[in-house]
Amino acid sequence: MSNKELETLARKYNLQHFLEPTISRDPNNPEFAINRKYVTEQLLQRDNRNIAFWSAVVAVFGAIISLLANFL
Repeated sequence: MSNKELETLARKYNLQHFLEPTISRDPNNPEFAINRKYVTEQLLQRDNRNIAFWSAVVAVFGAIISLLANFL
């Protein structure tokens, strides 16, 4: 994945502090680089949270159906 694609994803999911300053020749125009490791870790954590949430939803839904099957 290119830096531009990674930056687009980071901005899309509102990741904070994904840019890190680099050494710039002009102090009035600072340059930044994408912290690829940080963005990747944050996106993986986001995916894992989503998976855990939907697993919990399915478990609760299954428990409700199980209770309804026992009482009906």
